[in-house]
Amino acid sequence: MEYRQLGRTNLSVSLLGLGSGGANRLGQARGLGAAETQHFVRHALDLGINFFDTAPGYGESESLLGDALVGVPRDSYVLCTKFSMRKSSAGAARASLESSLRKLRTDHVDVVYFHGLEPDMYDADIETFLPELQQAQRAGLTRFIGAAERYETDHAHQALERALVEDLFDVVMIGHNLISPGGLRRVMPLAQHNHVGVVVMCAVRKIIVTPDMLQETIRQWKDAGALAEDAVPDEAPLDWVLGPGVDSLADAAYRFAAESDAVSTVLTGTANLQHLEENVRSIVAPPLPGPISQRLRDTFVPVNKSVLLHSFRPRGPQADR
Repeated sequence: MEYRQLGRTNLSVSLLGLGSGGANRLGQARGLGAAETQHFVRHALDLGINFFDTAPGYGESESLLGDALVGVPRDSYVLCTKFSMRKSSAGAARASLESSLRKLRTDHVDVVYFHGLEPDMYDADIETFLPELQQAQRAGLTRFIGAAERYETDHAHQALERALVEDLFDVVMIGHNLISPGGLRRVMPLAQHNHVGVVVMCAVRKIIVTPDMLQETIRQWKDAGALAEDAVPDEAPLDWVLGPGVDSLADAAYRFAAESDAVSTVLTGTANLQHLEENVRSIVAPPLPGPISQRLRDTFVPVNKSVLLHSFRPRGPQADR
């Protein structure tokens, strides 16, 4: 495993982190039992993963993760949770964090994020909740404070860009992948300049690894004028990324996500042991060939689109990554 510093926090974090949200939610979607979840988390530790991300909104993920980490030395892993501002009022941030700590069976987290910081509510959320979380930080309930964007709607990463310009947070979480790498334009450089840790989410989306969904997404972007007709093929639009040593789009996605020096860790949301091991191999593999990576940036950075699920369900064994 490779380790990088999480910005100015001085925390050393594994380049692959384990997320407990998304479609799998630490195995909840697959009906994993407590013993299986513990085995999965412990195997992640054995693979060198020391970064764990969760949130109150991820079903029972906080409790499952807390139970799985019982007995593991607290200073051997980095633990992060979130606070959702939606339908919350003054005082809710501290109460949410205290509830998370009980479920996680610990007296502190390393990072607590604003969960889904978005441009329209930015001022009100910062004014209401940042002082609460700063007080919780002074009380030792969290070591650092971060902001996770609302990837589904903030296609241009406006909230994170503003937060970085104002230098409010120690860590930011951004959606970043093969076909939505717009954060490379402003967010990544600003974070690196301010020594803010960058956590990548959504590195592998079901759309990217499911051929019919990928093809439809590219067609929609072309029809909308966001992507030139000749930018990528209509069929198998990303097969040109594959080649010697690049085995799959999931493999390419993790390697691309970790490419920027601004990135500290890339989250995987899988609950499949084989996929977890494959993802570790991908994250520590060499970067994509320079011309391939450059073409991805040149093609998709200007698009400014998030990769969103459609109404049909993904198919195939690669969907769980």
